[in-house]
Amino acid sequence: MTIDLGFAWATLADGTDVGIVDVPGHQDFIRNMLAGIGGIDAVVLVVALDESVMPQTREHLAILSLLGIDRGVVALTKRDLVDDDWAALVRDETRVALRGTPLERAPFVEVSATKRAGLDELRAAISSVLGAAPERRDTGRPRLPIDRAFTMTGFGTVVTGTLRDGSLAIGDEVAIVPGDRRARIRGLQTHRRAIEVARPGSRVAVNLSGIDKDQLRRGLVLARPGTLAPTSLLSLRLAVLEGVSATVTNDDALKIHVGTDEVMARVSVLETAGIAAGQEGWVQLHLAQPVAAAVGDRLVVRRPSPSETIGGGVVADVSGERGKRRADAVARLERRTAPSPAARLLASFDVARTLDEAAERGGLDTAERAAAIAALLSAGDALAIADAYLSRDSFEALAVKVERMLAMAHRREPLRPGLAREELRAVASLAPKRWQAVLARLVAEGRVIERGTSLALPAHRPTLSALQEASWQRARAALAAAPLQPPAPSALEIEYGIDRALLVALADRGDLVRIGTDAVFLPDAVASFATRVIDELASATSITVARARDLTGSSRKHVLPLLGFLDDQGITRRVGDERVLLVGPAEAHERLARAIHKGVPPGE
Repeated sequence: MTIDLGFAWATLADGTDVGIVDVPGHQDFIRNMLAGIGGIDAVVLVVALDESVMPQTREHLAILSLLGIDRGVVALTKRDLVDDDWAALVRDETRVALRGTPLERAPFVEVSATKRAGLDELRAAISSVLGAAPERRDTGRPRLPIDRAFTMTGFGTVVTGTLRDGSLAIGDEVAIVPGDRRARIRGLQTHRRAIEVARPGSRVAVNLSGIDKDQLRRGLVLARPGTLAPTSLLSLRLAVLEGVSATVTNDDALKIHVGTDEVMARVSVLETAGIAAGQEGWVQLHLAQPVAAAVGDRLVVRRPSPSETIGGGVVADVSGERGKRRADAVARLERRTAPSPAARLLASFDVARTLDEAAERGGLDTAERAAAIAALLSAGDALAIADAYLSRDSFEALAVKVERMLAMAHRREPLRPGLAREELRAVASLAPKRWQAVLARLVAEGRVIERGTSLALPAHRPTLSALQEASWQRARAALAAAPLQPPAPSALEIEYGIDRALLVALADRGDLVRIGTDAVFLPDAVASFATRVIDELASATSITVARARDLTGSSRKHVLPLLGFLDDQGITRRVGDERVLLVGPAEAHERLARAIHKGVPPGE
């Protein structure tokens, strides 16, 4: 009696090599059967004519349905042991058992191994069924669920499995998931034939270097480093089989079979109090230990006691996200399992993600994701944000959050020109490059304006109260009384109540020119000083601090910051104790005008 997985291959009449996984039929070895059946294209359901349909046959049919295996051949064996009447009776019983299952329309072939009868017909039926099977998808993220690990003399560590989702080649580095171990592929074989590259859907033996057999087991997965992360939380829509012994309820202990792995889990039912026989609903499975699974994988759920298969489904999410409310989690899962690739991809752009990240969450292959992102961008449903994408709805939600934060800041501190970019980035929770892309779009759409290093709403203008305006008028008169020898900022605060925040606001609206932290001038005073210096330099080769002081009637204390201001604007440059003109007089005057009035909002 078969108690574990067996492996063989056959060559069909058309020359196609077919890998065969022999799985146990007895109900005591369902766990081994599940480890071998997950990666197959078609099934040969064996019913012995001298025994007819057995209870485990019905369980196997249910498992085939749960795993989405919808094509196969029914082999009625031991034909030589029964007469025609008995064979006809078993055929009828088998067809009744197959009603409503994926094999309902499968061809029947009667065979006798001892007499070699019906074997050619069986091969032909298998060839026909496999010819109609869809091509295995290639997402560029190969995974090999390990079903055997052993040591071969002269080779070392070898693992076998059915390759999914991509190709593996000799020399590739692979990660063993779950875990943090790495290895390198020394050799590849399929059907005992050495190959350079293994393709999706093939049975593969992989010779590994850099790892011992004792570090490997059935249930682990070989993958390219960084392409597959272990998870301890799986979300799916669980379909419960008819006739199960009990309703699936919150916190039930269940055994999960995914890939070649099995693990215990506790279930959270998201929509109702429980899922009864023949019903389905969204659940999250909290695993006792992490597994290597991907969106789109099918899994089977069994109850350990009494031992029975209770259902299964397709993994919808492996991110480990737990919604604050069950309704939110269900809505998110519904979006991620939408019927079209574009809809599934869009659901993954609820936050900024790269195309690779979103495609993996949506279970899309290379062709599907390329077509889906093109459609989303064309329709304006998704937006490119630096190296990532964001759904239009998520971008709008982020934009509204930014606008609201700016509005609150403007109300709280009306004198400030706006908020610093970094203050806003904390709200967005985006990497700097993506945040800059979001800001650029908000500015381009006219929803936010830039004021130096600050951001503001377009309608915002720093606003002074009546008392502050009155204080400013008195201070302005003091500044105008000695334009090039004005009071220091500290004196303005003590005598007129013009504090630092008010100085910044006055400079932003163009009433003052702040130079460093220790000097403020009226714009006309700066213009008058600079014009005289520029005109002097237009005829002279240089100017000293003393000459600038005498020329403008100022003092050394005030001339120094003013000359530094001209240096900062690229108008002059200090050479020893003198200044020289860096640009022509006309360009110098243009730069001066821009520098003096840069704080004035457009239109004012």
